[in-house]
Amino acid sequence: MAKPWTASFQLIRLFWWDSDRRCRAEAFSRLAAVICVQVFRGKARIWLSQMKRKELQHLLSGSLERPEILRTILKLYYRLFRGLRLQWEQHLTKSFLGKFLEAQCFGHRAGLQDTRDSFDHRHPDQRISADVGKFTSLATTLWLDGFQAAVDLYFYSGLLRTLSPALSKLAVLAALGGTLITGQLGRDLPALYSAERASDGAFTYLLTRMRENAESILFYGGQRQEVQLAEKSLQLRSDSEWNRLAAKDVVQLVQDQYRQVLGLGPSLVMVQMAGLTQDAALLNQANEAFDAVLRALLLFADNCSDFSRLTAVATELFTYHLEQTQDDNSESKILIQAADEHDSSWLEVQGLTLAFADRILLKDAHFSAPMQGGLLISGPSGSGKTTLLRALAGLWHRGVGEIKREMKPGAVLFLPQRPYMSLGTLRQQLLYPNQRAIKVDDSHLHEILVAVGLQSVLERTKGELDVVQRWDEQLSIGEQQRLSVARLLVHRPTFALVDEVTSANDPAHEAMVYQCIASTCEGFVSVGHRKSLEAYHSLNLRLAGIDGNWDLYKLH
Repeated sequence: MAKPWTASFQLIRLFWWDSDRRCRAEAFSRLAAVICVQVFRGKARIWLSQMKRKELQHLLSGSLERPEILRTILKLYYRLFRGLRLQWEQHLTKSFLGKFLEAQCFGHRAGLQDTRDSFDHRHPDQRISADVGKFTSLATTLWLDGFQAAVDLYFYSGLLRTLSPALSKLAVLAALGGTLITGQLGRDLPALYSAERASDGAFTYLLTRMRENAESILFYGGQRQEVQLAEKSLQLRSDSEWNRLAAKDVVQLVQDQYRQVLGLGPSLVMVQMAGLTQDAALLNQANEAFDAVLRALLLFADNCSDFSRLTAVATELFTYHLEQTQDDNSESKILIQAADEHDSSWLEVQGLTLAFADRILLKDAHFSAPMQGGLLISGPSGSGKTTLLRALAGLWHRGVGEIKREMKPGAVLFLPQRPYMSLGTLRQQLLYPNQRAIKVDDSHLHEILVAVGLQSVLERTKGELDVVQRWDEQLSIGEQQRLSVARLLVHRPTFALVDEVTSANDPAHEAMVYQCIASTCEGFVSVGHRKSLEAYHSLNLRLAGIDGNWDLYKLH
């Protein structure tokens, strides 16, 4: 795990150094404006302090109000602050989104989850949607508060030295002591906050799993066990929050008592050493200057909880960033290159070895897919059939070897076992992912749905293609698989990679699906268990599932 301050610096660098020139120019312009307002604000406070001293009667009566100009400055400051924070948050979120999908596929399939810490029960989308905002808000607030503290320290320290050098020394010593005490008492706060976030993530993860698998849980009658697990996780979350708040309360209590004792300092020093018992205005100004200097020097102590939150969030977010940007290709020796028109096959594999963790799934494989007809990849469950298909599609990087295949855009379509149903209309499901590039009339789309056995879906929508529904909930897995084949009929690729696309369909629908694939594509590679699939393929690559052994033979 990265060190907290290293993690914070690297995340800051993503915006302030690694962004494009236009983004940096806008960010630094905003920052310069905020700094100018802060400097003016600090100077205005000194002016207000002098004004308060001159108008002692108003001060003692409590009728002196903050000048309108200071309220205007404060409003301007918060406006600029929000603009800077939102720009940073937007840029950092976009940088994570850039590799979000690839990281989910490669990270999960390459076994990176085995090395993750417990806080990664939180979903990556939660990190992007919530943690980026937390980090930028805390970092911007603490950073600008630190600069404001430096500005106030510059102005008020000079004023305090003029009023009482002894009081100035007392402020420095008191701030040093307060920081050391707070640092010692709050040393466990970052770890406690990380533990609280981890327990909250684990509880959220359990609830998500219960929601996604509610039907299976109820079929098993396992709801009591699941609720008990959730209750234990909830108790763990409550305990971790209680522990953090208890530690925070101790730090806050000591800070409050320490500040109350220090509040007596200006009166004692000014009265005992200078004898200024009658000059109430001067005493008030000394109190104000002492408090401002002390507040600036105690920035870390007063914001100990926020600093602990910042370090925890930054560490976890940067760890996820490292996982997201980890280049599996640097470890991979699988060379994927385009097949040319002179090759005898649209897909050719030479010396391919695939691994998962410490297992060899496929060892030194040599085979090619026919230009006409299908290649079936079969074998026992867990032998690596789907992993091989992912490698052929370029989605698996753990291994060594060479893959030559058709690489022209739109020439190869991948049909997964669990098709993705996008948000939108039935028409958009059929045209996905080229909803704007493909123009197909409604009658042809109707014919395609009928061809894959989805006439019942047309009946449900009364023939309308622009009906918006949650199709992953409205359609069974078998219907979703046939809908993905309908996409193939719409896009009409030359070749296809098919991953058990009929696993949830009966034999009649299986025959219908493969007739559609064979009549549309010149060649295809598919994964399957059923013996009946051999009738639709000319070659069979059978994986043994032991030590990466395999066998290739003709079917017809």
